[in-house]
Amino acid sequence: MTQNGTKEIVSIFQNKLFAFPKPVNLIQFLASFSTNYDKDCYILDFFAGSSTTAHAVIQLNAEDGGNRKFIMVQLPEPTSEKSEARKAGYSTIPEISRERIRRAGEKILAEEKAKLDGRTDLDIGFRAYKLTDTNFTKWNIGSDATETELQGELLSTVDSASDESRIDDLFTELLLKQGMSLTETVDNIEVSGVSLRAVRDDEGELAMLAYLDEHQSPTLEQLRAFIDKKPARFVILEDTFKGNDELKTNLVQMCKINHVELWTA
Repeated sequence: MTQNGTKEIVSIFQNKLFAFPKPVNLIQFLASFSTNYDKDCYILDFFAGSSTTAHAVIQLNAEDGGNRKFIMVQLPEPTSEKSEARKAGYSTIPEISRERIRRAGEKILAEEKAKLDGRTDLDIGFRAYKLTDTNFTKWNIGSDATETELQGELLSTVDSASDESRIDDLFTELLLKQGMSLTETVDNIEVSGVSLRAVRDDEGELAMLAYLDEHQSPTLEQLRAFIDKKPARFVILEDTFKGNDELKTNLVQMCKINHVELWTA
């Protein structure tokens, strides 16, 4: 009954933030029934709401030793201005959804640790993404533009990335453009005193290494240290060179010598 789902919401948030949530044990039963022979599958919910499904999957994994993964999809539907959710600081349904997954996961993990035979390898982590515009500079002018408008657009597209873009946002978009998934094993690594983003393959080797700081150009020695890591692919922002063609040419040659695929963004 949804009244049981409401009680579960209240127990997690100490407040009735969501109307008519499904009870965890119902979704857990359905997930168990449909994934009994594959406990390493993906469970997709296109209408996540408060993410009862994610809560149920974590609980089910804790109980039967499974390693099921969940994908929750929810439009950024705003909460009512007079609702308890808005009063508690949640302006959209996805905000409630993400916080429920965090709290439910922490609660289940704590309960498992308190058991003598509880799960010690329970994964309660998750990644959250939202649809947005590109973080890279794009052409925003039509064919009927005047000469003045065209000149202004050319000047505005000198930089390859938006100044407001965060490095993690750029990296996520690059993953998609490079044909990789959003579930890749990602690391933040430091090489020669510089922070880089890295993607590792199933064997732990560097599938991609990315330098995405457009405000600070690496030195030739630092670039050499990056390529010495032997990534399969190295990605760097065009802005990073700041017009230094000699630095870029040296990087191209280093990549050729070390059989590293070079991409500029």
